[in-house]
Amino acid sequence: MTDTVDQSAAAAAPAEDRVIYRSELCQMTGVGSEAVRRWLKAKKIPPPDVHISQKTMGWRLSTLRAAGIGLL
Repeated sequence: MTDTVDQSAAAAAPAEDRVIYRSELCQMTGVGSEAVRRWLKAKKIPPPDVHISQKTMGWRLSTLRAAGIGLL
């Protein structure tokens, strides 16, 4: 019985690891896009790990949490 609980918990984990785009990151942190650019340049936040196109990039929530950035 515990195997099915563990499997369902593992299946639910990826759904919580959603993509955070720059505009949403700005809203969540209360800073502008230029501040996020400076943070990236200073390596205060990790580089985006999800690339939809050359202009559309984002971070997995787990990546930001691993870097110590507390969101949500």
